[in-house]
Amino acid sequence: MSPERLRASDTDRERVLKALRDAVADGRLDLEEFEERSSLVHGARTLGELPGVTADLLPPDRQPIRLDRQPVLGVFGNVRRGGRWVAYPGEQAVAFVGRVEVDMREALLMRNHHRMTVTAVLGRVEIDVPEGVEVRLNGWSFLGRRTTTARRSELSHPPVLEIDGFSLLGVVRVRAPRRRGLLGRLRRERRRGIGA
Repeated sequence: MSPERLRASDTDRERVLKALRDAVADGRLDLEEFEERSSLVHGARTLGELPGVTADLLPPDRQPIRLDRQPVLGVFGNVRRGGRWVAYPGEQAVAFVGRVEVDMREALLMRNHHRMTVTAVLGRVEIDVPEGVEVRLNGWSFLGRRTTTARRSELSHPPVLEIDGFSLLGVVRVRAPRRRGLLGRLRRERRRGIGA
């Protein structure tokens, strides 16, 4: 199924409404246009109905919902992809004398096993993954580094992010949230008991 036909969640609709409220606040939309567009958002059932509502308000890299299939290219500059976006199979990220940040914590994975090609030439690629994702780093590195802080997932069938590509005098780094240690768990349980 194409991502355009996937059902939109309340969180997806709220992201678009926030962009509309910001546009009203700085004068890009008047109240009549806001009401018209917000009624479209409230009536939207699929993800494909949402991007068109804010297409003329924000540049493509700042859209609240991104369904386009574009590589992330950082050539002599910095590029970031984050928020709610569709991660297609075979996604590409390239840093050539630049820096690329890919935040996958709110990305919509089309498959449970997601393959991505990451290349860093005299540059840096940093990828943030949510907790529970298993990361497999493949490819090669020459005078560069390819590292991950993700640990083996405790889930029986975890989502897998498989990264291919190469690093030539560059860095590819995959970051996962830190797991709470025993002391952090004890503090959290104690707080739960007090607040209960």
